[in-house]
Amino acid sequence: MTNTKLNSLLLPLLFAILLSIGTKLKIGPTIDNIFYTILTPVHVPIGYLRQISTSQISFIKSLPEIRQQNKDLISQNSRLLSENELLKQSITDSKTLSLNSSFNSVLPVHLTGSIGNNSVASSLPIDKVKPGQPLVFGKILLGTVADIKGSVINIIPLDNERIQPFAVHTSSDQKGQYKFVNDTPQITDLPSLAPVTFGDYVFTEPGELIPGNLVIGKITKIISAQQEPLQKAQIKLESNLNDAPSGLVIILQP
Repeated sequence: MTNTKLNSLLLPLLFAILLSIGTKLKIGPTIDNIFYTILTPVHVPIGYLRQISTSQISFIKSLPEIRQQNKDLISQNSRLLSENELLKQSITDSKTLSLNSSFNSVLPVHLTGSIGNNSVASSLPIDKVKPGQPLVFGKILLGTVADIKGSVINIIPLDNERIQPFAVHTSSDQKGQYKFVNDTPQITDLPSLAPVTFGDYVFTEPGELIPGNLVIGKITKIISAQQEPLQKAQIKLESNLNDAPSGLVIILQP
């Protein structure tokens, strides 16, 4: 019994010694080739695993930077979409073109508490904040002000059934209403005579509190029956509060 245990311990030990010797000794080309041939099946998997491990660690370290770059690209894209929509309307209406991307008055805000509680705060005075004002990231509409309690501003996100319907239009200039019904962001009240175009972006219509041409999202599919007098379509929102935890502003004056 003792001899059996001893033999089971000696074999791994001898292999470890052989591995150490084979990697360090330079006996001659022939012997070196023998050791290389024997130990290659061991070295190759270890080297491959080390390479994968290094690559994965590097990718994980770069994730915060990639996330920030993605946010910046989304913001830049929304500005281009909004300016392009303004350009189209200016040409159609024969108006003087102005691509001023700023608003008359905004309040920079930040999320409070954990992500998902839908409230924001600001280091600046909030006395001009009132219900219905839009919360935006770049030119993307994320929600509207619900109420103000102390120093906390509660927000109704676009993906919440408490959001009040508001006027919107598509890239093809179809007018409708934005609603969030049955866990689905959608554009409704579209005339059946005008075909819905998949991939069209949806923008805000100018109102008392909400400026025009803020980006809502993109039409993904029709969700109304053909016999209905008015159409409705599902929208994939461009962004939300969880995607844009920084760079948020409330538009106090469009």
